[in-house]
Amino acid sequence: MKLKINFILKTGIEGEIPVLAIMNFGYKEFDITKQIYVYKPLRYYTGVKVSKTNWDSLNKLPTDKTNRAILIQLEKQATDIFNYLSAHETVTPNRLKQELDSKIKGKQERAVISRVRIVDFILNDILNEQGIKPKTKESYKTLSNRIIDFEKKLGRPLFSHELTEELYNGFMETIRERSNRINTVWSIYKTLKSVLNRIARKYKLNNVFNPTKELSSKDKPRSVTEDKIYLRFDQIQAIMNYEAPNEELANAKLILLTLLFTGCRYSDVHKIKPEHTYTKNELSFKYARYFSTKTDTEVVVPILKPLQDAIDANGGKVAYPITSQRFNGLVKTIATVCELNDEITLSFTNAHGKKELVTNRFHDFVTSHIGRRSFVSNLISYIPITVLSKITGHATALSLTDSDSKGSENSEIFKYNKISLVDNAARFVKMLRLQVMDNPEDFPFDLV
Repeated sequence: MKLKINFILKTGIEGEIPVLAIMNFGYKEFDITKQIYVYKPLRYYTGVKVSKTNWDSLNKLPTDKTNRAILIQLEKQATDIFNYLSAHETVTPNRLKQELDSKIKGKQERAVISRVRIVDFILNDILNEQGIKPKTKESYKTLSNRIIDFEKKLGRPLFSHELTEELYNGFMETIRERSNRINTVWSIYKTLKSVLNRIARKYKLNNVFNPTKELSSKDKPRSVTEDKIYLRFDQIQAIMNYEAPNEELANAKLILLTLLFTGCRYSDVHKIKPEHTYTKNELSFKYARYFSTKTDTEVVVPILKPLQDAIDANGGKVAYPITSQRFNGLVKTIATVCELNDEITLSFTNAHGKKELVTNRFHDFVTSHIGRRSFVSNLISYIPITVLSKITGHATALSLTDSDSKGSENSEIFKYNKISLVDNAARFVKMLRLQVMDNPEDFPFDLV
């Protein structure tokens, strides 16, 4: 295994451009969404910045002798570090970056830093952290892309010490122009606030703009609960009856049924496997046990009859994972073929906090989250919230509802719910069986 290093200029930046060292040493990681191993080179910011006119594209080095010498020396140091690590352990991109930061950037880190380019901090610090969750990483990537767009508009890089209320408002206005939904604006605001807090904390800076303290209440976007659709049991029956014409749609249907009959998040759908069996006092059912990707919460969920029937029809195999973007396209196709095309009008809050109405066909509103939402909506009137919340893995029982439970004294009682997850699943199955028997008009097909 040999280290290969190529120096390139970062794209999408004007003026002085950061030089990236692309370090490839044959390291591969398993991509769970594509179900293949992919190469993972280390993209390492060298700390050197040059203009395009001072870049030798043939030799991939600066024309300036000083910067050229710095990069050649860095390449030698990186190679020495890599060779040393290879002799003692398995080298990963994160492990190599850790040593490079310590040896090469150590002096720079210890120096007094008064300004930090926000995009560089996101790309070079936050996104290289170990254990960062995919959805969180995507939020930071989106923010860095939006800031880069704003920098192009400004004609210069944006540093932490330069961000003022005026610049902040200008940036957020560009976000509002791109999206007409307040929750998108709020997500960018929340992520930006996190980045600025991290910069101030890491470098002990008191000149970093603090949105929490420096903005008036009206300028702080807040998340809102929007109107959402869910699938009723009669609509779910139509999907169960749907005969997919090809393997891809058949798999998408099985994913949708998994979401509808377990209430899991899309990020966990590939974890739903009927690998365990509960048998006690004439009660027997299969269940899946997993840790939620989003919250790391342990969940035990029974495999209800319609899902087990679908898995059996698939030769005993669960659905194979696909990206949520691809699934969203396929599930709209399924909903269209199943004639879920009633005209629906929903309200939403625009980017400026004003309520608006949008009218569309039902299938146009269908996304990957409809399974979790439908599971809760169809059962919340029949199953106690204390039981249902453990099946769905919600943080608190009250978070299943639309009401704001923050600071509610009533939420304290749920902390004393110490029933085991498996016993809770058994209670869920018993209660659901009774409800199906007692309310046949509400449940058009057997669930357990």
